[in-house]
Amino acid sequence: MSASETAGSATINIAASPQAVYDHITDLAKLPELSPENVRCEFLDGCESIDVGAKFRGHNKSGDYEWHADCAVTVAEPGQTFEFTVPPNFEHATTWRYDIQADGDGCIVTESFNAPLLSMPDIYPGKIEGRRDNLEEACTKTLASLKEALEG
Repeated sequence: MSASETAGSATINIAASPQAVYDHITDLAKLPELSPENVRCEFLDGCESIDVGAKFRGHNKSGDYEWHADCAVTVAEPGQTFEFTVPPNFEHATTWRYDIQADGDGCIVTESFNAPLLSMPDIYPGKIEGRRDNLEEACTKTLASLKEALEG
């Protein structure tokens, strides 16, 4: 577990090609099948594919709390890296990143986040006790779901 109050990550080995992993995590229709909080995603502003600058909205739910979050793709390197910020163009935006590294017949996938708002206890999500740990646990669950989806 990370010692940082604003960042965290999880890593897993997956018996699939880096390109197959990248294709799966950048398919907005499949994200709700992976994430414990995301229930639906949609492209915004006429965007139709994951490219740098593309915008999309994630509809999320945790317990009884529901919200949506607008996102902007900041890195889109097929088979290597997918990164986006939430919300776009915000000084304290959260950055979500997936790094994919070839490893033998499969790959090593790391999902990470840096959420500066977690260090600001007067505003959401900094107000939510344990939120950093919840997010890191969500990374672990997302990667386990990704492994299951790709390895069957």
